[in-house]
Amino acid sequence: MIPTEIKQKPFEYVFLCLILLVSAFGFILLTYSPQAQRRLIYLMAGAYMFWSLLHHYRRGDLTLPIVLEYLIVALFASVLISTTLIF
Repeated sequence: MIPTEIKQKPFEYVFLCLILLVSAFGFILLTYSPQAQRRLIYLMAGAYMFWSLLHHYRRGDLTLPIVLEYLIVALFASVLISTTLIF
């Protein structure tokens, strides 16, 4: 069963899935270059932040705690994945 919010705004969620799938595919393709993988991780985190802020803005519930939450999640994921790469 598909949640009501996804049924109402499928484009937003398709866009999020595309961000994640393209980033995962690019990460696998760039296994030869840890620096390129890091850049891709930072780009993906920025795209995720952009999507989440746009999503909450369009819903009308964008607040500072939500912005900080997504920023912390994006930074944590970036640091976690970046530190596991071989220099």
